[in-house]
Amino acid sequence: MDKQGSLLNKIEEWVREGLISTKQAEAIKRRENVGEIISPARRMKLNEILVYLGSLIMFLALAFFVILNWREFGRMGRIVVVLIPTVLMFALGWWFHGSRRVRLRRGAQALWLVACLLSGLVSGVIFYEMGLLDLNRPGDPMILVSCLLATVLAGTAFVLLPSITQSIAFHICGSAVLFSLIGWLDHILPPLNDFYEALGILVIGSVIGSLWLALSELLRAREKKGLVIVSRIFGAMTILLFSLIAAMDKYPATWQKTVMEAIAFLASIAFITTSMKKQSQTFLYSGAAFLLFWITYINFEHFADRIGMPITLLIIGAVLIGLGLGTERLSRLIRASK
Repeated sequence: MDKQGSLLNKIEEWVREGLISTKQAEAIKRRENVGEIISPARRMKLNEILVYLGSLIMFLALAFFVILNWREFGRMGRIVVVLIPTVLMFALGWWFHGSRRVRLRRGAQALWLVACLLSGLVSGVIFYEMGLLDLNRPGDPMILVSCLLATVLAGTAFVLLPSITQSIAFHICGSAVLFSLIGWLDHILPPLNDFYEALGILVIGSVIGSLWLALSELLRAREKKGLVIVSRIFGAMTILLFSLIAAMDKYPATWQKTVMEAIAFLASIAFITTSMKKQSQTFLYSGAAFLLFWITYINFEHFADRIGMPITLLIIGAVLIGLGLGTERLSRLIRASK
């Protein structure tokens, strides 16, 4: 008896024993039927591998050709050589996605991923050749505009072809917007105190990270589990990375340094705590990794003597063990409060 048949028999037994209702049994059967239909399509076939490998080789050939002859093309030539491949990748991706004869859904995702990332370069080259973008001027606003345009295209591709690949492209372009925005603000705003400047950057990073986390909750409500992980990773990494960068900076006053270090510590603990409520390994691993890095940094920063560092590590280790032992109790309290 095959695996699916055995499962169906067990489902019938569970219904007879009253473990699950008939409605629940039908839902499980529908889920299994969908899985049987989808799983063969997910297998990588030889024709797919050959198409992707050939496409990669052609892309590399074109890239080398453009790089070696970039100065020889002239202004319009440079715009054309980056614009045409990008447009072709979008068009081929759409054809692969909708064609009934050629079922290369992964090819569509890969093509759109590269096209979305290249679209920012296309905008930058066009602005540069038109004299609107000056690469020698840090924080040029047209860099921000290029990233925004790439994010819009990546977001459109994500809506039309929701997949992990398109989600990664959308999040990468959105992160590029974040960094270009910070670079632009750094050059248009008057000089500020180091502490308040770092605090402002931390707020911006936290807002963008929170938007990614809000998107993950929206996707979770729509049962897009694979897409939820990508948004959670980018959301957690954005908030934690900006908090740690701010904590590692130098400030004129000791209390300012202490405040930033406390924020980094609380951010890591917050993600570890949230991981229990959301049952998210992404939050748990991100928070734990950054907490470990933060503890190591604090010890080398403040307790470099022979006695201070071991004592501090012992205290922190004892606290973490206490947190670990209290995790189950805390988890029960969270579940009871729902």
